[in-house]
Amino acid sequence: MINNITMLTAILEAFDDGIYVMNQDLVVEYMNSAMIAEFGEGIGRKCHELINQSDEKCPWCQSDAIFAGKKISREVYIPQLDKTFYLTEIPFENEDGNILKLSVYRDITERKKREEMLRASEQYYTNLFEHVACGVYISSKEGKFLTVNQALLDMLGYENKNELLNIDITHELYRRPEDRRKFQEMIERDGRVIDYQIDWNRKDGSPITVQLTSHVRYDLSGNVLGYEGIIVDQSQKIQMEKRLRASEEDFTSLFEHIGTGVFISSKKGKFLNANQTLLDMLGYEDKDEFLNIDIANDLYVRPEDRKILQEMMERNGRVIDHEIEFKRKDGSTLPVLFTGHARYDHQGNVIGYEGLNLDITQRKLMERQLKEAHDFINKIIQSSPNAITATDMKGNILIWNPAAEETIGYKAADVIGKMNIQKIYPDEIARKVMQMLRKPEHG
Repeated sequence: MINNITMLTAILEAFDDGIYVMNQDLVVEYMNSAMIAEFGEGIGRKCHELINQSDEKCPWCQSDAIFAGKKISREVYIPQLDKTFYLTEIPFENEDGNILKLSVYRDITERKKREEMLRASEQYYTNLFEHVACGVYISSKEGKFLTVNQALLDMLGYENKNELLNIDITHELYRRPEDRRKFQEMIERDGRVIDYQIDWNRKDGSPITVQLTSHVRYDLSGNVLGYEGIIVDQSQKIQMEKRLRASEEDFTSLFEHIGTGVFISSKKGKFLNANQTLLDMLGYEDKDEFLNIDIANDLYVRPEDRKILQEMMERNGRVIDHEIEFKRKDGSTLPVLFTGHARYDHQGNVIGYEGLNLDITQRKLMERQLKEAHDFINKIIQSSPNAITATDMKGNILIWNPAAEETIGYKAADVIGKMNIQKIYPDEIARKVMQMLRKPEHG
C-alpha cells in the first residue's frame, strides 16, 4: 500500500476528477471518492475488472509505457458507462522503491457532445455554402478562385468547377482588367467592399453585371491572403433580396443560440448587440441593462486591457484567441478567450468591433489541477529516501533529488542543467550505463 496516504488523502479527495493508483500487477491500491462514485469500490481488484468490467487488459491500456517512464494523456471512451474521459497517467516511485501508476479520469462526455454539435454546425454551413442562391467564393490575392459554390458556376455558365478554378480572374473574368486592380485597392484599404457593381464575362463571353460584397482574408500576421464574399446577379436582385432576408433570420437565430458569447460593439465602448450566451456568461438577465454598461470599466477587470485589444485589432485587423479577464455582473471574474475584428465604414474608418468570447473557466481549472498533480509527484520525488536522478538522451542531468545529493555528494544546484551524468560515473561505467538505458530491456 502507499505510504503516507493519510497525508495525501485530503489533497486527492478535493479533486472532482476520478483518481486511482495501481501497482505493476495492475492491482488498484488507492481510489479517491470521485473515482469510487464513478466506477464503484475497487481497491484490491485488477484495474481492468474495475474500469471495463473485463478479465483482460482494457483495449486502450498503455500501462507498460507508463511503467517504463512515460506520461500519457489521451481521450478514452468507456462503453460500459457510455462516457468519454480525458485520461492522464503518470508513473512515480513509492517510498518503498516500487513504481506505481497514477491515473486521472476527467469526464468530458458533455464537451464531446458539444463538439459533435459544432461539427454538425460546420456541416450546416457547408450545405449553406453549396445551396445558397447567390454566388459565394474564396479567391487568392494573385487572381485564382480557391473555391466557389454551384450558384456561381450557374451564374457564369460553367459546368465544371475545376475549369472555373483555373481561370485567370483578372483577364478572363473581368471585362476591364483594370477594374480588378481598383477592387483590390479598395478592399485592402478598407478591409471590405459592399455592393460594389462590376461587369464580368460569362464563359461564353457574354457580359453579366454583378454586385460584389467581399472582405479581405488575412494570415495571423495581418498579411493579405485573398478575398471572400458573395456575388449577386443584378437581374435577380428582387428575388435575392427576399432570400437574403430569410438568410438574415437564419443568422439571427444562429447568433442567439450558438454556445459561444457573440458581440458587436461601438468603438466608444458600448455593446450594440450581444447574444444570450454572452449575457448568461456574464450574469445579466436584462439585455438592455447589458447594452448600457461601460465596456472598459464595467466589463474588463483591467480597463487598460480594452485599449490594448483595440490597438491590436486596428493594427492587425483582428485578434485571435487572446486570453483576458472579464467581470460578471456580481463582480466575480471570468477568464475568456477573445477573438474579434474591427468593423469599418465605407471610408475605411473603424466604427466598432465584433467577435466571440469563449468561457475558459474549465480549462483554467484543469490547468490548475494538472499543476497540483505535477507538484504532488514532484513532492514524492523530492521526499523519496532513494536517490532519484533523470537525464535526457545525451546524459544531461534534469532531476536530482535530496537523496541523490546525500548518496552521491553533489548538490542539485551544481548538476541540474550543468553537468552530464558521465561525470558522475567512471568512464567505462558511464558508457555502460548509457548503453543499458538505451536498450528496450532496461527501459
